[in-house]
Amino acid sequence: MPRSTPALLSLALLLSLGLSAAGCSSLKNIKTEAPEANPTDMPAGPGLLSGESGNLLDAFKSGKNGTETGGNIGVNIFLWRASLESIAFMPITQADSNGGVIVTDWYSQPEQPNERVKANILILGKSLRADALKVTLFKQTRVGSEWKDAPVAPATVTALEDTILTKARAIRVQTMAK
Repeated sequence: MPRSTPALLSLALLLSLGLSAAGCSSLKNIKTEAPEANPTDMPAGPGLLSGESGNLLDAFKSGKNGTETGGNIGVNIFLWRASLESIAFMPITQADSNGGVIVTDWYSQPEQPNERVKANILILGKSLRADALKVTLFKQTRVGSEWKDAPVAPATVTALEDTILTKARAIRVQTMAK
């Protein structure tokens, strides 16, 4: 004798509820707490910032035979650090250590609010050499309510480059003495 459609639906519903309930009993074994992190569980070897050895500090060491590699950041670490220190008073809008680019935002000295400067610094290699550094300065003066471009004295650019190179050499000497 054939069963009616409502009876089949009732039977199907009962079976699905029974299977669902039976499946829920296995949920008792699921742990809801996250396991504790163990520093020894960290994978060894190279990481995103740590270089080949897996040690972040090795990025700042010299290469084989005492040659300057500039670390693993893409450019000479001494020029990079000296550049950042030399323009630390200016707001930095971009700093890319792999590309060797540092770009600042406009900066005005409190004594001269109608004049502002901006700097772009490029580090062009891993060697601590004068030709591995390129500094470009921009200057603007306020005329009325507008900012107008003004020429930058070449001596100002040279002075900033010399400051960076002098600091880079001092950082190198200080680092090598350790």
